[in-house]
Amino acid sequence: MTKVFKLLLALALVLPVISFGSPASQAASNQPTSNGPQGYASMNGGTTGGAGGRVEYASTGAQIQQLIDNRSRSNNPDEPLTIYVNGTITQGNSPQSLIDVKNHRGKAHEIKNISIIGVGTNGEFDGIGIRLSNAHNIIIQNVSIHHVREGEGTAIEVTDDSKNVWIDHNEFYSEFPGNGDSDYYDGLVDIKRNAEYITVSWNKFENHWKTMLVGHTDNASLAPDKITYHHNYFNNLNSRVPLIRYADVHMFNNYFKDINDTAINSRVGARVFVENNYFDNVGSGQADPTTGFIKGPVGWFYGSPSTGYWNLRGNVFVNTPNSHLSSTTNFTPPYSYQVQSATQAKSSVEQHSGVGVIN
Repeated sequence: MTKVFKLLLALALVLPVISFGSPASQAASNQPTSNGPQGYASMNGGTTGGAGGRVEYASTGAQIQQLIDNRSRSNNPDEPLTIYVNGTITQGNSPQSLIDVKNHRGKAHEIKNISIIGVGTNGEFDGIGIRLSNAHNIIIQNVSIHHVREGEGTAIEVTDDSKNVWIDHNEFYSEFPGNGDSDYYDGLVDIKRNAEYITVSWNKFENHWKTMLVGHTDNASLAPDKITYHHNYFNNLNSRVPLIRYADVHMFNNYFKDINDTAINSRVGARVFVENNYFDNVGSGQADPTTGFIKGPVGWFYGSPSTGYWNLRGNVFVNTPNSHLSSTTNFTPPYSYQVQSATQAKSSVEQHSGVGVIN
């Protein structure tokens, strides 16, 4: 046996095996990164926000809004802009009831290439949300947004043809069940009115009633599309995790815990790939009075004239009604990605989701 052959044999015994191919066969390790999104926000040219451009700091809502408005009025309205938030944004220090990421000429004109990023754990939006209107290539990262009732009543609203949005490593919450009133707060992240190419990753959604929706109406002409949710922590919620109409949605490696009523509500025309998620104590197990589906991790629940569809693969169900479930579509997304087992994902989400994790 030659020395070269012995060396190659020794290397083969100690080096890890690297496999290529389908998402399920890729590397199981999937730690958070600030380099860029996985999923639909990586398509259509990708999502980079304000990377490589001007950097500003803000500690009030008035400063954030002024930076956004001035950028759209400038001689270089597409210049990348990163706004680092170092303080608590409130109704009192903001010029209006929400932070409006839009072109100053109105939502018919696009605004693009902006990042809003919290500094450490100091980027807080207390009682005030963010709305993206015809906003393209936007990143919102490392902020907490909570107890939002004013404006649209939503922590983040992505609307009016917005595209390539990455919502990553944030924390969203209010009260459960909402000061005794299920309508006291609206959604945490609502995506609607033809918004598309969006990734929602490594966030915490907690203590809320109507968690979030994809599509706010059964009118197909206003449907959003192409949305990825991965490595999010959904905890102590009632329903709409999320509610989906018409859109193609990929949900992988999320951790659902203590969902009181229903989780993934796939309504009229929706297709959702539910892959390697961990469901713990999710759903009431009762029959929905409108659709007849068992209230649990996935189904068609209350409202809309017809069902959506779901493809189920590799999920773990603990104390969660699931024996009635089977796939009703073979839909899978058209991009490459890395996926963990459901159990590995649970551990990763517990360790790495929310604010103060990434630099």
